[in-house]
Amino acid sequence: MVKIVLIVGASGVGKDTLLKAIKNDIDANFITRYITRVPDVNESNYYIGKDDFDYLIKSGFFVSSWEAHGNIYGISQHSIKDGLNIISISREAIKDFEKTFEDVTTIEIGIPKELLYIRLKNRGREDEEAIAKRIKRSEQKIDAKNLIYFDNSKPIEQSKEEFISLLYSIK
Repeated sequence: MVKIVLIVGASGVGKDTLLKAIKNDIDANFITRYITRVPDVNESNYYIGKDDFDYLIKSGFFVSSWEAHGNIYGISQHSIKDGLNIISISREAIKDFEKTFEDVTTIEIGIPKELLYIRLKNRGREDEEAIAKRIKRSEQKIDAKNLIYFDNSKPIEQSKEEFISLLYSIK
């Protein structure tokens, strides 16, 4: 049986870091996203050019695709397997998965706004205006049938253990 766990949250809350930390400690299919941006050191995505991405969208290759911050992201149909599938996506893509799969849980990863500002500033990807927009967007309510909030502001080892426990409770 296919079980989908969607991971959502603002850029900078540590989604990729948390997923990387648990990868060897839980039996799950960690889905790799396709994206029109070369991945940074904390990500492991498949990079693909925009023209090729558009072709794959039109051919039905993706379960879901979305645009965010000038890039296009997608999750391929063939990447979903029986068992637990963990997928980091945009909140805009939640409904695609809820329409396609029966067993979907969405986990919103979050941290206090002050910490989010510090992480985004230290990352150095955006100016103050872009950071302010990301923080404001992080306050928007997420629309999902089965939504769980996870606070990722603790040290990584503690967050990792708590997150693994959460995943086992919904597995």
